[in-house]
Amino acid sequence: MTLSILAGLFLLFLIGIIFYGYGFVVKSTRRADTENMEQCSLCRNNFDKRVLVEREIGDYKLMYFCKSCISALHDAAARIH
Repeated sequence: MTLSILAGLFLLFLIGIIFYGYGFVVKSTRRADTENMEQCSLCRNNFDKRVLVEREIGDYKLMYFCKSCISALHDAAARIH
């Protein structure tokens, strides 16, 4: 009787480890997909970091800007002058 209870607990333990491992693998693949993504500092849309312009403000603050926001700022500045 004690042996069957221990075997059942061990089986539940193994199933728990399997689900935990599966969750860990799924989270790591999602993280890899979004690892190269960043938000534009103006429009807050997500883009791949390769298409964003990166600017450092001060010692630590990084700001990212997308092409459409840069164009909109350029057009607004051209209308002022």
